[in-house]
Amino acid sequence: GSGSLLATCSRDRSVWLWEVDAADGDAECVAVLNGHQGDVKRLAWHPSREMLVSCSYDNTARVWEEQVAGAVDDWYSSSTLSAHSATVWSAAFSPSGAHLATVSADRALVIWSRAPGPPTA
Repeated sequence: GSGSLLATCSRDRSVWLWEVDAADGDAECVAVLNGHQGDVKRLAWHPSREMLVSCSYDNTARVWEEQVAGAVDDWYSSSTLSAHSATVWSAAFSPSGAHLATVSADRALVIWSRAPGPPTA
């Protein structure tokens, strides 16, 4: 990614994206991402793209991507990863970003492959 974005997650089921000014450290909210039905517990940035994964008590992980249309930057949920049967506690991308691992209270580790389009199990 660009390195100028900070993401926070919350018990209110949202993810907030902040643009941080490197010169003075000030941050401005640039997007609020909604879609989870439970608390959001953890976030993971893709190593090289404007892509973020959120993990939730709703047993899913969501992939969020930036869509640049004209002069408007807009973030959207490109995939809902729903292979788990309990809270998704964490996610991590491989160094290349080609794979994503999610872990859950169901004691499962799922490896997702990035193909053209959304990740698939």
